[in-house]
Amino acid sequence: MTELAYPSGLPSGQGFVRLRELRDCLQPREVLRWRDLAVDGLCMHSAEARAGNLFFAIRGSKNDGALYAQQAVARGAVAVVAEEPLALPVPVLVVDNARHALADAARYYYRDPSRAVSVIGITGTNGKTTTAHLVRACLQADRRQVGLLGTIAYEFGGRRIPASNTTPDPIRIHGYLREMADRFASACVMEVSSHSLDQDRVRGVRFASAVFTNLTQDHLDYHGTMEAYCRAKALLFKSLAPGATAVLNRDDAAAPAMAEELGRGVKILWYGVSPEADVRAENLRLGPDGTRFCLVMPNGRVEIFLRLVGLHNVYNALAAAASALSLGASELTVASALEDARAVPGRLELVDAPLGQSPLGTCARIRTFVDYAHTPDALDKICGTLRELAEGRLHVVFGCGGDRDKTKRAPMTAAVGKHAHVAYMTSDNPRSEDPEAILDDMAKGLPAGMQAVRIVDRSEAIRAAIARAEPGDTVLIAGKGHETYQIFKDSVVPFDDRLEAARALAAWEAGWLRR
Repeated sequence: MTELAYPSGLPSGQGFVRLRELRDCLQPREVLRWRDLAVDGLCMHSAEARAGNLFFAIRGSKNDGALYAQQAVARGAVAVVAEEPLALPVPVLVVDNARHALADAARYYYRDPSRAVSVIGITGTNGKTTTAHLVRACLQADRRQVGLLGTIAYEFGGRRIPASNTTPDPIRIHGYLREMADRFASACVMEVSSHSLDQDRVRGVRFASAVFTNLTQDHLDYHGTMEAYCRAKALLFKSLAPGATAVLNRDDAAAPAMAEELGRGVKILWYGVSPEADVRAENLRLGPDGTRFCLVMPNGRVEIFLRLVGLHNVYNALAAAASALSLGASELTVASALEDARAVPGRLELVDAPLGQSPLGTCARIRTFVDYAHTPDALDKICGTLRELAEGRLHVVFGCGGDRDKTKRAPMTAAVGKHAHVAYMTSDNPRSEDPEAILDDMAKGLPAGMQAVRIVDRSEAIRAAIARAEPGDTVLIAGKGHETYQIFKDSVVPFDDRLEAARALAAWEAGWLRR
C-alpha cells in the first residue's frame, strides 16, 4: 500500500459507492456514455489513478486535468468528472465546477467525517504551525485523541506523513478525517492556507472553531493584492455554521474583516494583549528563555511561564488557549499544557545548544537558531526579539524564494536591516529564477550603511555567518525552518539548515572554520 494509491489510508474496497450515488450528489449538467459502476476511490492526479477510481479533471493555472483524463482511464479509472465533454470510453459527468465537485464527492465518499470530528481550522500569515501544535497539546492534555494536518506533517492514528502542502487536497482532507473518526479521534487541528481557501480544498469541512492569527504581506504573486489575500482568508470564517466559534486576534487590523464574514449563531472569542480581549496576557515579562505572564481567561487567571521565546509566541499561545477553551477544555488544563509546551521544529529552534544551558543563556559559544520566517513581518518580529535578547551581535542569514512574490523581497531585507548587525543574503528555493537576480531585488531594501554579505550558496552563507560570529553572538538562519530541501530550476536537492548549521558550529568549535 502506498500513500498515493490510498490517500486516506483506507484499505481497498472499504469505500465502495455506486456511480449513480455520486451522480446524484454532483448533479452534473450532462452525462455521457452512462453506466452505473462501482467506484473504489477518488483521484485528481492521473499518476495516482488505480482500478475503480473516479477521476476529476481539475483545471489549474498551469495544467488542465482534462489533458490527462485518458491517462487516468488507462490506469484503471472507471469514470471521469470534467467541466467539458470528453471523448473517452467511460462515463463522463460534465459539471460547472470540477473543484466543487471534487470536494463534494470526497465529503460524500468518506461519509461526511467532519461531523464526527471537531475540526479546528487555523489561518493567517504567520504563526499557524506553532498555534496548531499548541492547540493539539492543550487538547491532548485534556485526554483527547487529536489529529493534525499542517505545514510540517499530517499526523493521526500513529502515522506521520510529511506534508506536501500546508493544506492537502479534498480527497486527503476528508479521507484523513474519516480515518481519524474511525480511530476514535475526537478532534483535528488543521492549518488552512489562503491557497486552499481560494481553491475550495476545505469546501464541505464543518469547522467547530476557526482561528485567525494575523495578516501581513505574503503570496501576492498568487492573490495579486492584499485585499484579495484578506478576502481569501476570510472565506474560512464565512463558512462557519451556527454554533461554531471564531477565535480572532483583537490586536490585528485585519480581524474585523474576518468578523464581518460571520453568520448568525457564530460565537467570537477574542484573544490578544488588549484589555478588551476575552483571553489575554497581562504583566508580560519577556526573557531569554521564555515569557512569564498572567493568562487571563473568561473564568479566571493564572500565572504561567511559556518556554517559547518572543511576543509573537505569546500570541500563538493565546490563540491556542482560546481555541481549546472553545472546545470545552478546562482553563487549568490549558494553562498546564502551555507551560509544558516546547518549540516546534524549525520555529526559533536552537541548534546544538550547550548541555545544561538555557536556549539563550550565557555561554561561551555561538547561539544559532533556525526559523521559518519568510515574510517581512515575521522577520521583523523574530529579528527584533533576538536583537533585544542577544548578548553580542546578531547575524541573520536569509533569502527569498524564486517564482514567488517579488514585491516582498526588498521589505524582507529592510526588516532584517532594522535589527541585524550583519545580514547574509543567500538563496532560498530559487526555482527557475537566477539567484543573483533575486539577490539584486533583495539588496534594494538594504538600509544605508548596513553591513551585508552576498553569498548565493546557502551552505556557504551559513558557514560565513558562523565563521564571522564571536562567542556570545547570535546567528539566525531564516526562511526554510523545518524544510529539508532546496528547489532549483531542474532539481530538488537535500538541504537542511539545522544540519548545515550544526556542521558549521562543530567546525567553529574545532577551530577549523576561519573568517
